[in-house]
Amino acid sequence: MENQLRSINVFSYGLGEIIKEISKKGTESDITLYNRKDGNRIMTFIEPSRYPDKISSLTDSIYPSDVAIVDGRKLDRFLGEVLVALDLFRKDSGIIFVDEYADTSSLRKIIKGTAVENYDFFSGSAMDLVERIAGLPERSVTDSPVAIVDHAFTVKSVGTVALGFVLSGSVKKHQELRATYAGKEVQVRSIQMQDADQEIAAKGSRVGLALKNISSDDIQRGEIFTDRKIDPVAKVTVEMHMHPAVREKPEGKTEVFLADFMRFQRGTIEDSTLEMDREFYPVSEWFVLARQTTLPRVFSRCRITK
Repeated sequence: MENQLRSINVFSYGLGEIIKEISKKGTESDITLYNRKDGNRIMTFIEPSRYPDKISSLTDSIYPSDVAIVDGRKLDRFLGEVLVALDLFRKDSGIIFVDEYADTSSLRKIIKGTAVENYDFFSGSAMDLVERIAGLPERSVTDSPVAIVDHAFTVKSVGTVALGFVLSGSVKKHQELRATYAGKEVQVRSIQMQDADQEIAAKGSRVGLALKNISSDDIQRGEIFTDRKIDPVAKVTVEMHMHPAVREKPEGKTEVFLADFMRFQRGTIEDSTLEMDREFYPVSEWFVLARQTTLPRVFSRCRITK
């Protein structure tokens, strides 16, 4: 539809000054969100503001993104960890910012064979960057609705408000959805995008949802609203795909952290058995694991087999 808002969510690493030039700061915590609206086009930039100290700041910022923009002008271990994370999350659309006439041979060698391999190398202006991001293809909205929350709070005269992203399908005003972790049936009272009321929010939308039948205290980051059935899991058999950049593989019973679905929760893995301290709801059968010590802290992509 011609008047439908088009949204794109952009993971941004190391480009804070450029992002501030082209967008307006919104919600800020361990991840910081910036917003830009041009006509019917909305861009949400997501920065891991507590990274590298907090690895979940990085993974929570990457997860809902459609495209990544990365500062490639300084090759260090943290850029390496960011590139590993983007590869594990299969973020294969993006831009690497470099100095004009820079020798990019070392960086190209690092990303060869990864999801980042086909990122564009870019050295233009901030506005050129906006136009480059805007050239991405439109999305399908045929899937069932799934929205994920990053922040929630209570607004006087409005009630519970959850901020998040529509991961698939579309969310509609007055729609009945289930809050998976809270275990509650909720109703979408209203939808806002860029401070404007909307009847519907399509896949990719950054939204504020006013909700009925749930308190903001019941909502944590990674809460999932959906009308489809997702079964919780705690102990599962997984197929591990260790990242090639990881040298130290888990041996014996090892502490790990689920670093996906905008969640970061503890568990252990031994051989192919993953046992979490508490249940989680897998939005998909694939997810990323992390650890708290040796870089890269994100180390494996896993698939639930049973």
